[in-house]
Amino acid sequence: MHIILGGTSGLGWEMMSQIRGRGERVLVMGHNHEEQYHGEGLRVDLYDPNSVEQITNQLQDMCGDEHIDSFSWAAGYGYRGNFADQADVRSMGEVNFAGALPIAQWAWRQMIVQAKPSKFVVLGSVSGVRIRSDNAVYIATKFAQTGFARAIGAEAARLEVPVNVHLFILGGMKTPFWTGWQPGDEEYSTFNDPRKVASEIIEIVDVKESYFTETLIERGTLI
Repeated sequence: MHIILGGTSGLGWEMMSQIRGRGERVLVMGHNHEEQYHGEGLRVDLYDPNSVEQITNQLQDMCGDEHIDSFSWAAGYGYRGNFADQADVRSMGEVNFAGALPIAQWAWRQMIVQAKPSKFVVLGSVSGVRIRSDNAVYIATKFAQTGFARAIGAEAARLEVPVNVHLFILGGMKTPFWTGWQPGDEEYSTFNDPRKVASEIIEIVDVKESYFTETLIERGTLI
């Protein structure tokens, strides 16, 4: 089975749709999850520690002893504007990074003791490797996510666990992602198609087997 945190919209939704399309079980989590629309999954509020704790317990019940083929971390949202003007700085920190960690840790604990290999997929951003002047908090969360993925990949190699860690450094996509800002038509036209990005990610995850793989998908390469 596959688990996608942030699988109810955007890139996570596209990945879920394509993996389910080949007949595989996918469990999705998101703040707006509705079973009749999103299929099997759970609603989670990453800003609420109680919600996160409840989700890890529910995941254990839903997954049972079934092998986890992959865990993908796709949850998050963006913001452009001045730091002084951003009203949701703590919320962004929780949703984009800190709140997701206990769920990622739950998945990691299951995967490192499995008999067969699995894939731990972190969907990061070019904002996790490059500085901009107009989204300080978002960049901070993405740098943290990038560092986490690289470190957990190194840990996988050190412990020789049966998990391949994949970090994807992604450029802008045509997804309902940003708050407080919308790109102009000319800029938006260069954003990638999330369906194509999802296909590329799934293909790479399927074929590449190493403790850590980092892949850059620049804006404008999969329009």
